[in-house]
Amino acid sequence: MANTSKIKTEIEPAVRNWLKAEIGDDTLEERPVTLPSGDSYKFDAVSQDGHTVGAILCNRAKTRTGRENTGGVRKALAEVGHLKLLCGDINKMMVFTDPDFSNLIQRRVSRFGIADIRFLICPLPPDKKMLLNRILDEASQEQRAAE
Repeated sequence: MANTSKIKTEIEPAVRNWLKAEIGDDTLEERPVTLPSGDSYKFDAVSQDGHTVGAILCNRAKTRTGRENTGGVRKALAEVGHLKLLCGDINKMMVFTDPDFSNLIQRRVSRFGIADIRFLICPLPPDKKMLLNRILDEASQEQRAAE
């Protein structure tokens, strides 16, 4: 099985570091946020004061075979849904590592009223980009073997 844990341990921290510099908040970390329902949801980038809440998405727009990445789209739609549940003066954002995937998701969710969610694209450093591509390629190969 492809070891996708490096996305959490190496890629997401690099994205968070980029985002910290981008928005000028060095307190971002992965942590749960209480939703209006009383439940909580763990977001990938939350400021210490809870004023900034973001999701990090490291998916590609298409699978190796050229089909739309439906699993990645479902995950992104769920993240949009969780962000939309947040009330008050919160800076909501989705940070993508792939511009094509960002464009796909923006097209898909535009009808949901997402004006209060900021979409950002993180340019990964070359070493992190290579690592992410390797991880996604390995996972893709496993998907193919399972078909």
